Amino acid sequence: MPTDFVSHVRAQVAVYGDDRSYTYHREVGRELVAEEVTYRELDRDARALAVWLSTRPEAEHPVMLLYVDGIDFLRAFLGCLYAGVVAVPAPVPHDERSMQRVATMFADADVRLVLTTSAVAEPLDSWIRESGLAATVSVAATDTAELGDPDPDHWRLPGLDAGTLAFLQYTSGSTSEPKGVMVTHGNLLHNAAAMTEANGADDTVTGVGWLPHFHDMGLIGMLLLPLYFGGNLAFMSPMAFLKRPVRWLQLIDSYRADMTLGPNFAYDLVARRIPDDQLAGLDLSSVRVALNGAEPIRPRTLDAVIDRLGPVGFRAGAFLTAYGMAEATLLATASEVGCAPKYLDVDAAALERHELTPKAGGARLVGSGRPFGCDIRIVDPHTGREQPRGRVGEIWISGGSVAAGYWRRPDETAEKFRATLDGDGPYLRTGDLGVFDDGHLYVTGRLKDLLIVNGRNLYPQDIEEAVRDLHPALTGSAGVVFSLDTGQHERLLVIHEVRTALIDDLTLPALARRIRLGVARTFDVHAPSVVLVDRRGVHRTTSGKVQRRSMRASFLRSRVDAVLHEDIDPAVQRLRTTTAVPA
Repeated sequence: MPTDFVSHVRAQVAVYGDDRSYTYHREVGRELVAEEVTYRELDRDARALAVWLSTRPEAEHPVMLLYVDGIDFLRAFLGCLYAGVVAVPAPVPHDERSMQRVATMFADADVRLVLTTSAVAEPLDSWIRESGLAATVSVAATDTAELGDPDPDHWRLPGLDAGTLAFLQYTSGSTSEPKGVMVTHGNLLHNAAAMTEANGADDTVTGVGWLPHFHDMGLIGMLLLPLYFGGNLAFMSPMAFLKRPVRWLQLIDSYRADMTLGPNFAYDLVARRIPDDQLAGLDLSSVRVALNGAEPIRPRTLDAVIDRLGPVGFRAGAFLTAYGMAEATLLATASEVGCAPKYLDVDAAALERHELTPKAGGARLVGSGRPFGCDIRIVDPHTGREQPRGRVGEIWISGGSVAAGYWRRPDETAEKFRATLDGDGPYLRTGDLGVFDDGHLYVTGRLKDLLIVNGRNLYPQDIEEAVRDLHPALTGSAGVVFSLDTGQHERLLVIHEVRTALIDDLTLPALARRIRLGVARTFDVHAPSVVLVDRRGVHRTTSGKVQRRSMRASFLRSRVDAVLHEDIDPAVQRLRTTTAVPA
């Protein structure tokens, strides 16, 4: 068996070279135009790029890949793997916040070479010059003659093994600054095998997707997994999907796809935004696996999709609920293929005490399935002791998919990746809270996001979901909830986007009052302060997750963008005044 991912890909090329392909659907006007490339063509292009990279001294450092979308990224990523070069997938910066994030990655990884396309190369050059990096960083467009004409037959497999670093997967930064997760060839092979087992894939499978390639789910789950098991992939850009969500379903129908994947918000868009006339004529009966992961999975979203798409052939058993993270390469747990999502109704008050107590009509949790290729323990994050059955604790993971650590962060690597339990380990401390019931993992929240108000443990995502249900102008928009210590009491603050076109005859002050009363009554807490903002006013990671800590810092510094209305408790306002700094 190969011990490195390149050798496995080459073996797949030998078997399926001309019979399996990747088909990218590029947006041209309102249409999608297909661009197909076979395994053999991908292999040839990857070998050619690897030959060129072998002549570049800058490639002794991690190489950043800045691609908007498409097959060009996949060629470049495989080229780096073939050359034994550490790849750094990253989003093309488009505004001040994204530029700052990529600049942080540049510095952290000590990047000296950027690969991109001709359409992006010129603005990237300008940005690099303005950032003062021009003396140390070069930019090369891989879709032009700039690389010359390297002969793929000159390529030789470098010395790779399971421990060889393949790429740096920078975390989304939802709770902290981005960190480079060191994913090895062994991690890739181990997690791909686990995913293949979890979803029952084989070489007859055709997948469909649209996820961003610079995130673990898009890179590994969408782009690399078909190469691992010998399948086909039809895909498009995230923007093509967001503009017209029905395109996702149309690709599934056109290719009779067996498998697809996405985060919860994408399925929510499908349920809410696709009108009946666009569903007419679609046939989704081919879908065997529709993986839902990467963010909290909402029971109502699953139910809404099953109800909405059932008439066009989508089966409840197609949903594969899953849990994972970049630090575990990608997937850690998954539900059973062919079985409807598993729900557990629990006593909300007991859950606040970190106890799992079933209760009909209580708070509903979604099962994320059982572990695949790893060992998972539930541990008290404060004592480091394993929790008894039925107690919520931090999720700890061990196994071959757990990454090597954080790039150039030995202290954080030791803290996060080297935990031991009764002398066994090492375990990855995920920072997520969860509990097992009947062999299935239920994820309840993030340890760092947990709100402690009047001695009670509240999960911000529960409050955020309740707020979205209070008015159509809030539904489908992003919001964050966090707590602030006023010196005498903890006070909650809600910052939420408003779709002003749907506010009707309700005023913004009245909407803020509705939020205050709704949260106070539903969760039995002091009425929160409320800040209403315009669309996109809530900070998100590049994968779409809300950034609560970033929004908290912005509020305290009076730097929240696009504010429409505020209803702030005086004690909270005093915190803001004393903490504020000049913009």
